[in-house]
Amino acid sequence: MRECHVLRPELFSLVAPLRQMLASQRGRWAVDVDLTLSDQGVDCNLRHFAMEGLAATEAALHFAQTNRLARLTADLGFGAEALWEPEPVTVTLGGMRIPLPSSAFLQATADGEAALVAAAREWLADSTYSADLFAGLGTFAFALPGRVAAFEGARDVYLACRTAAGRTASRVEAHHRDLFRNPLQQDELSRFDGVLIDPPRAGAREQVAHIASSAVSRVVYISCNPASWAKDARTLIDAGFSLAELRPVGQFRWSTHVELASLFVR
Repeated sequence: MRECHVLRPELFSLVAPLRQMLASQRGRWAVDVDLTLSDQGVDCNLRHFAMEGLAATEAALHFAQTNRLARLTADLGFGAEALWEPEPVTVTLGGMRIPLPSSAFLQATADGEAALVAAAREWLADSTYSADLFAGLGTFAFALPGRVAAFEGARDVYLACRTAAGRTASRVEAHHRDLFRNPLQQDELSRFDGVLIDPPRAGAREQVAHIASSAVSRVVYISCNPASWAKDARTLIDAGFSLAELRPVGQFRWSTHVELASLFVR
């Protein structure tokens, strides 16, 4: 890869130094590289990076120092371990600085994230108590008005969200819950006057079915897969919801991939 007009310049500038540093590995190998732009700079995680011997270790640390990385982590088979982190790495979401777990999911672009968050804020502007399902680090939870209960299944991500939520004077509550194995039930959902759901690409068939049978009257559905969104939308519509608004967000330039922000009401 010699040029890329999709990656942020801060990320693409590391491609050549990464190639040089990884050349310290011996034999045949393939390394997965995750690059994230954090508040402190670039966070780099290496998976399947053997880092065998003193030379490889020194090359990795020299790479981190020379390129002023915010953090360099390597997964040697036991999860990501920090090799270089001068100060705790954070990401700002909804005006809140949140500890950033290595390779945690974020929206792909800042402008795409802003468009999705703006839609959610507009549609839940009158909500006093909302549920944010598949909340992640709190991309939407910390930006929404009123009280928000954020539910997330990944433990490291949940803990980061909970740490930040502790600074909101109980406006945001973080809950550790696998919504595929243990979706919120009808009576639990009926406590909220608005629900935001942002599931993985496969959608959230079981959770959406419980939303459909609850007393919730307003649902904001953020989707990265129009096909699974359509199936879940059918479940909501069959339960009496109507699609009030739909906004496509093309945050992946020069691709056919599209994000959807949608509002269902009844």
